[in-house]
Amino acid sequence: MNYRFTLEPYKGVSTRHTCPNCHRKSCFAKYIDTEKQISFPDYVGRCNHEQKCGYNYTPKMYFDENPMAKERLSEEFVPVSKPRISLPPAPSFIEPEIMRQSLKLYHTNKLFQFLSFHFGQEATEELMLRYHVGTSKHWPGATVFWQVDISGRVRTGKVMLYNPENGRRIKRAAQLHHVGTFPFEKREFQSPAMPVWRASFDLRPAASGCPCGE
Repeated sequence: MNYRFTLEPYKGVSTRHTCPNCHRKSCFAKYIDTEKQISFPDYVGRCNHEQKCGYNYTPKMYFDENPMAKERLSEEFVPVSKPRISLPPAPSFIEPEIMRQSLKLYHTNKLFQFLSFHFGQEATEELMLRYHVGTSKHWPGATVFWQVDISGRVRTGKVMLYNPENGRRIKRAAQLHHVGTFPFEKREFQSPAMPVWRASFDLRPAASGCPCGE
């Protein structure tokens, strides 16, 4: 264990002094502050002649007799603060019912129209339900791709608009980091009031997606 206050290491006769008690020369070691903040008086130290002299005036004895020096020591002490560990924000989720209400009205969905022309309505609807692809009214005929994690929680969704003739995406897309970005509950699904889950969702710092296909 390393102590802040310790006897001065021996580095030759210059580091050993005359004992203030027995007055013998080159036998007295002074106490020093390893942090070099405090200089003790010359009498704070220990004599090497433990049997015949036994003088040992410690830093503790000095601070007990000089409380102001002890107070200054406390004022100079600056505790080392531990680095803060930043935890990632908790993910926010969307009420599953919001997603379920979008899994319909496929006849108005432009992507559904394109795919069903090539693969048939029944196969296209089965695939869109399997992969949580819904219909959005943000744009007429728009498609919403929901991200559902391995635990079945709806993380977020992305709204896209497709050309029903060639299946290409029309470059209008908006990431639904928060459901409040688009008023799904009121405008699309006619919810009478803001549900409790929506209020807590808006208070979350971020909506995090999940790996595609999870």
